[in-house]
Amino acid sequence: MARGHWLSTLLTAVYLWVAAPSIVEAQSPDQILSTITFPADGAQLFGFVNILGSAAHPVGFARYTLEYDDLSDPNILWLAVQPPVQQQVRDGVLGTWDTSLVPDGFYRLRLRVFLDDERTGEYLVSNLRVANSLPTPVPTLPVINMAPVSPVLSPGPSPTSLIFQPPGSEGPGEQPGFVQPPASIPPGGIGSPEEERTVARVNTRRITNAFCAGIYLVAVGFALMLGYLLLRRRARISQAADWQPPHRWRDDT
Repeated sequence: MARGHWLSTLLTAVYLWVAAPSIVEAQSPDQILSTITFPADGAQLFGFVNILGSAAHPVGFARYTLEYDDLSDPNILWLAVQPPVQQQVRDGVLGTWDTSLVPDGFYRLRLRVFLDDERTGEYLVSNLRVANSLPTPVPTLPVINMAPVSPVLSPGPSPTSLIFQPPGSEGPGEQPGFVQPPASIPPGGIGSPEEERTVARVNTRRITNAFCAGIYLVAVGFALMLGYLLLRRRARISQAADWQPPHRWRDDT
């Protein structure tokens, strides 16, 4: 009986060594290191999420992949978070998942470590909620009792003394006893050439209008004077024609 017991134990050990799947061997402590430390199961994610963990093997490491799965759509299988990485990571950043590229909902992550002989190690994180449309929570700061601080009054503007001018002619819009400061003129006279041409055009127009008005007034005055002289001459001729000498001055013939 003892011999049969040892024989059955030996056959069971051989079967487990040959038929056991590679994934079980991959998760042994001295073989494939495949784990995700962040995010944990049931975490709420938004924006860019750094996935932390380890993906390594002492001698046969080939690459590792990060994938996600939409739990709300059974037709969508695993999709890549990023291209495969051929460098081992121990307690570091495995990759970054931009959750803004996927709809809000529940997802799961998978880390797979591949060896040179095509054996794999796998780690899953489930029930991850992506919520980019929800408002970002703002932490509430504790209230600290502080002594009231008396307000410091800032000094007001210093009083400006009034400037008086002697009584005289006051132009329109000017107040007595106040001198209006001259308008600021940029150095070099009027600024741009366009402004100079505009001012020159306005002054020429005024001079032309004044000259035309003067000629018009001279012409009107000359016409009135000429008319007056003609009327006066005609009146003298009319008086000379109507005048006759007295009868006593006539010679008797």
